[in-house]
Amino acid sequence: MGSSRAARALRALAFLAALPTAAAAEGLYLHSVPIAGAAAPDRPLLVRAFVADAPALAARMPDAARPVAPDQVEIGLATYPELEPRAPELYRAASFVIDFDEPAVRALREGLAARYGDSPSLDELRAFAGDSIPRKSMDRGFDLASRVARSGAGDCTEHAVLLTALARAAGRPARVVLGVLIARIGGERRAFGHAWAEIHDGGHWVPVDATPIAHEVEGPVYLPLSVLEDEGPGYAVGLGRRIQRGWVRRIELEGAP
Repeated sequence: MGSSRAARALRALAFLAALPTAAAAEGLYLHSVPIAGAAAPDRPLLVRAFVADAPALAARMPDAARPVAPDQVEIGLATYPELEPRAPELYRAASFVIDFDEPAVRALREGLAARYGDSPSLDELRAFAGDSIPRKSMDRGFDLASRVARSGAGDCTEHAVLLTALARAAGRPARVVLGVLIARIGGERRAFGHAWAEIHDGGHWVPVDATPIAHEVEGPVYLPLSVLEDEGPGYAVGLGRRIQRGWVRRIELEGAP
């Protein structure tokens, strides 16, 4: 193992040791995000996020965010903030990453239909995608849906990719989103880099998380930062650029109790 890979593994192990036992065993978290402050229990969650380009991030969620400094944006999380573009028709077709037309994903789609029928609910899609990845592991990078279907392994990104593929195969617009998950662990607010799927319900984009995290932490709140818009062969390059521009360096909770 190279020195950089060894260092990464040690950091991951140290971080996972601070998580609940079941969540640590799942190995679903990529990194922690520094978080400070406290939110009043009787008020909607309001965060101040420190990012590279606050105006650009605020422009992508005009209903929830406003820039307060070149590198700071305030985001209200009373409801889930939807990122632009919101056009669901852009997220129906098979692509290089969301390759639900490949045999491995088609086979899973047949199993999904056999279990839940041709029109599974969001919760049924979530459960089936999670069950289809029995080996929870951070060894994968950002696999295509067909690779996830064949390997049955991955972390939050693989869960998001496979869930998106199964949702589209079932006729629902869906897309992969990367962002931050804010939740209570042991009574303390924590923030983690995370990935999930958004599935359109006919009116809005709804966050759907195929990992077991929703059952492992208290009060999960999802803050989307970037949509995987480039689903072609160059997706990794585009993804890296979007993360570099929009990833949160730290978060402060507004409104101490």
